[in-house]
Amino acid sequence: MKILHSIQREAVTDAVRAKFAMVAPVLEATLLSVQRDRLERLGGVATWSLADLAREHRDGDGDTGICFEYAVHEGIARRDGLIWPLVSEVLETFCGIPTGADSLLFGPEKEGVIPILASVQDALSDESRLYVGNRGQPPKLRRYIPQVIRAFRRQEARDNLPRSIRGLWKADLFLGSRRVEKWVGTTVKVNAADLEGARGLRIGIYPMRTSKESPRLDTNLNLVRLPLPYDAHFMELFYKSFYLVRAFLLADAHVPPPVRLPDAEDRYVTKELEDRRTFPLLDVLGAIRDMSQGSLLHTEKRDVSPDASLSEAEGLNGAAAERPSDYVSVTPAAQERS
Repeated sequence: MKILHSIQREAVTDAVRAKFAMVAPVLEATLLSVQRDRLERLGGVATWSLADLAREHRDGDGDTGICFEYAVHEGIARRDGLIWPLVSEVLETFCGIPTGADSLLFGPEKEGVIPILASVQDALSDESRLYVGNRGQPPKLRRYIPQVIRAFRRQEARDNLPRSIRGLWKADLFLGSRRVEKWVGTTVKVNAADLEGARGLRIGIYPMRTSKESPRLDTNLNLVRLPLPYDAHFMELFYKSFYLVRAFLLADAHVPPPVRLPDAEDRYVTKELEDRRTFPLLDVLGAIRDMSQGSLLHTEKRDVSPDASLSEAEGLNGAAAERPSDYVSVTPAAQERS
């Protein structure tokens, strides 16, 4: 089996560019969490500015979770060195999906604000497979996407899903590989205690609770646990960026006073945002993504002997498994808030 071994080739000391990369999904998730009728009242997502978002945004208990979900998705999608090598290694080691991780955002509650149904179906082919851990051929994922979106909203639609993917509506992301057309259902939680298994889910992502945690199979939840580390890693950058955005919005899309944002690098980031406060927010997101730190790591593959794999017949087994199975997983998004 091969794992991805990464060597840092750019200094993470370029904290400003790294924060731009994280601030973008936090801002985007904050925008898309605004109640739909309020978005439309100001002309829809395309017309909103940072100033509009600061004026209309209301803090809510689910904000952190929604922003975390978007940050995880975007970090994997852009192959961020703080998360992509780890997720890729887990997919290959535990799920038998090689070639590096791809991520598809699957948030049925946002259908209509962003074209979730169309974007996911366009990213999948008719041969894309969803691993469900049962005997037989893994189901073709693309055909079930409309049913899963309906199941997110209605109990009767859930009952009509095949038994093997009846809990797929709880997914937040599809993780897998476009190259081999294999995917697994993934749930993303900002609190590890909220992690729960469901039919159709295979991976659970959450912030690391202790330094001794590592990816492993949780047989009680039937999920591969994937904790994300702090200590200058993904979680630390996420929380710093999340609170930076909150301070900026509370200051009406201006640079917050030093008592709220004392770090010089944070104040530089918010000054760049303030200079763009009246431009369309979607254009601003594109600009700050261009300013972000695109590639921190050089990644290569190495051969290792796996101590676990997923078999098509039995799910995750020990080293005695004869061959890894095809994997696929899917994940819907968080509940819509007012």
